[in-house]
Amino acid sequence: MQASAPDRATPWGVSRMKPFPPAEVLPVARAVLDAESQTAVWVDPDGTLVPTLDKHKRSETSKETTTKTSMDGNSDEGSDQQGDSD
Repeated sequence: MQASAPDRATPWGVSRMKPFPPAEVLPVARAVLDAESQTAVWVDPDGTLVPTLDKHKRSETSKETTTKTSMDGNSDEGSDQQGDSD
């Protein structure tokens, strides 16, 4: 006796898919050395400077505040940290 193949149902998500929209072709930008700052700036084919995004701000996720757990109201300092440690 031959084992029958299991029914193959189409996954639910496939029925909800549609093609991606067409991609827009952007002009090629090139890096040029800025004589004043000695850093690279991006220039489009027309010679216009391409705006750059701001840098990420350094997070202060590990910044701890002083705790007051002692009975006299003084802060328990000594293990508190300030700033990132990476």
